[in-house]
Amino acid sequence: MRWRTLPRGARLAVIGAVSVALLGAAGLVAWRVLGPAEVVTPARKPYPQPVIPAPGPIGVLVSAPLVLDDRIRVFATKRQVWADAPPNFKYERSALWSLRRWPAQLVGVVAVGGGNPVVVSSWSDGELVGTDARTGTIAWQVSAETFGDAYTGRRTGASTVYQPPGLFTTDSAVIVAGPGNVTAYDPATGARRWQVAAPGAADCRGVDLTSAQQYLVHDTCAGIVRRFDAATGTALPDLDGGVTAVEPVSCAVGHSRCQGARLTRPAGAEGRLLTGPDAEPSPPLAAPGAVLAGGIAATAPDPAAVTRLDGRDPHTGELRWTWQPPAADTTPPRLLAASGDRVLLLAPDHTLVSISAASGKELSRASLQLHYEPDTAYDLAQVHTSGRYLVLVRTIPGAPVTAPDDDYYLSPRPVLLAAS
Repeated sequence: MRWRTLPRGARLAVIGAVSVALLGAAGLVAWRVLGPAEVVTPARKPYPQPVIPAPGPIGVLVSAPLVLDDRIRVFATKRQVWADAPPNFKYERSALWSLRRWPAQLVGVVAVGGGNPVVVSSWSDGELVGTDARTGTIAWQVSAETFGDAYTGRRTGASTVYQPPGLFTTDSAVIVAGPGNVTAYDPATGARRWQVAAPGAADCRGVDLTSAQQYLVHDTCAGIVRRFDAATGTALPDLDGGVTAVEPVSCAVGHSRCQGARLTRPAGAEGRLLTGPDAEPSPPLAAPGAVLAGGIAATAPDPAAVTRLDGRDPHTGELRWTWQPPAADTTPPRLLAASGDRVLLLAPDHTLVSISAASGKELSRASLQLHYEPDTAYDLAQVHTSGRYLVLVRTIPGAPVTAPDDDYYLSPRPVLLAAS
């Protein structure tokens, strides 16, 4: 029977059925594309072995890597966290594993290494996801407080992996410092260890940080640094006396697992050592730019132009050694960072100098200038060290942080990966 010979009612019924089918198919496609989704791509290869690189430049990357246990690199974008390997490869590689979520945006990432390595990601919908770093599978997932509603990592993802807001690690916990509570989670299982009300009013919360065993937060209204035991949440004695500013010192990543803190008071600066359960006075850490490496406090009269570097006992200030640049060095280096058992200096000509924290002897000296890149000056937005690895996120000199990415970053591949 031809279409034209069908009764009008039958034709309308067929048209209606086809229309409903098409609308249903369109709705299904829209749901599959736009509906909430969580895509886990697990690893298909074994967990890589550690790779210890030789001193010098390794390569340049688009994204900023969080190096974990010298085995993998973890990266972040707006809706994805993923890892690749080996960590000493000069460019990004195909993902070893990946977690992608929609429509939530990635707010912060931290990682815990060791026997049960886990990468913990915080999302704008409040989900806190623990990914097994060895397999890429989800080890646990809990609902936590939100402390951000959008991705802020820009092109490189650097602030998301190096300065995650409200997300910290200690030797025993992953800590989420939300607007209402401070909560500690077991990094292996995601179980809640403890929770305390956020100390002080929201508009009084200043810099917060963790050490291996403590969580600390600056109450700017009271001029107090409040402290909590990271294993139990028990309140510890405050650091008072009109503290006006707090500067974390030699942290593993961002403000996590910091070895010390520099406090500003009306009478001047004061150093505190956070390597144990207390906050011991440390006279050398009061010096501007002072760092801690291998149990030694390294100080310089001018951290921006080091003509002398002193290694001191962090408790007593006793001088242990002194390093001075060779006479041939016409431009003094800057005090860059501490990295494990060494102190790193970076000269204006991009020479990286590594100093032993134990002896003050120069361990290595290498140019970070790659032959295929222009030899130009740059500023540093972030510096990350992990073992022997060093990451420099390079920006155009003088560029404001509000500038568009093309006018802010030094090049399309602004992340320099090197080794000390």
